Amino acid sequence: KMDSAFAVCFGPNAAGRQGKGKGKGKGKGKGKGKGKNQGQQCPTMDEIMQWVEDEFFEDGCVLEQLGWIDAEGNEVQDVIDADLATLNEGVLSGLSEQAVEQCVDETMQEMEEEHAECADAYTQQEVAVLEAVALRISSYKCFMMNLKEACSNYIQTAYVQPLLESLYTAAGK
Repeated sequence: KMDSAFAVCFGPNAAGRQGKGKGKGKGKGKGKGKGKNQGQQCPTMDEIMQWVEDEFFEDGCVLEQLGWIDAEGNEVQDVIDADLATLNEGVLSGLSEQAVEQCVDETMQEMEEEHAECADAYTQQEVAVLEAVALRISSYKCFMMNLKEACSNYIQTAYVQPLLESLYTAAGK
């Protein structure tokens, strides 16, 4: 499943953003926002959404190809759950919804504090969209961080430690 997702998203016939890197281009930099924030330079809504697209296009492509999100970016939880159930038990046991939720809460709070000076530069509708996007991004990043940690811990416990122990035992003979 992953091989075919990568082939679609990164292969020679990858659609969409082929040839576009993450470098500077249209929609980057700071803008004036709506001008309600007493001269602070805040990115416009379009600039923010362009950054999100540039930053997460490839990840979104893979997630959509896996069936984890639909074309609108909404999670397809039953597919995610079914795929996660195929993971090694040692990896699965390292996944923690509580850790992901705590990470999301902390990340959302940090984002709110970091961008507080621009809060009044956007309409209520724009703020609602930005909050929803921020929640999706932080949920994704926190889940991926938890998954990587679970995989790393499993590899360390199941393979690295036994290998090191066998080397020390062999060296001590």
